[in-house]
Amino acid sequence: MLPRHERLRRRKDFLACYQEGKTYAQAHLVLYVRPQASGRRFGFVVGKKVGKAVVRNRVKRRLRAACRECLPNLSDGFDAVFVARKNAAEADYHQLLREMQSLFQSAKVWKVSAEP
Repeated sequence: MLPRHERLRRRKDFLACYQEGKTYAQAHLVLYVRPQASGRRFGFVVGKKVGKAVVRNRVKRRLRAACRECLPNLSDGFDAVFVARKNAAEADYHQLLREMQSLFQSAKVWKVSAEP
């Protein structure tokens, strides 16, 4: 699990990311990134279009695990919200991880020296 200080939990934080952040998209994920003063926080949204509760929770677990794997290669100073698209349940962990790394690189929060 991500440490508490690295999670978005309040509705206003999610809304600020949607409204003020930049959007990047891939086949299974959409990333909203909003710059902030220091630190980094992550949020994960999986809507009912993805599937029933068991499927949605599985997708969220995979996204959190992929994000945890990316943490050493990320810079500080942003909030990020990942929104799973309808077909995200069909993707396996490695597909989600590759898409997440690609989205981080597009958003320019991936450290240049780190290889995906």
